[in-house]
Amino acid sequence: MGKMFKPQKVEFTESSNKLAEYERKYGYSTIEFFRRYSSGELGDADDFMLWAGIYHLYLTSHPVRQFMDEQPLSSV
Repeated sequence: MGKMFKPQKVEFTESSNKLAEYERKYGYSTIEFFRRYSSGELGDADDFMLWAGIYHLYLTSHPVRQFMDEQPLSSV
């Protein structure tokens, strides 16, 4: 059985920094990585699965962050 990861809260900037680390380590952009990973060119190494997962979190959290930044806080 593989390693189990303990869930933890990750800040948006941490996700961005981790994506940049993978880009430096493997020498291509996250977009290029994801295209190649999704087409099956890269296999399923732990690093690649984590990179894809972090990218998914980045993509899904970005619109939420934009929405939250645009909404004024209402006073109660």
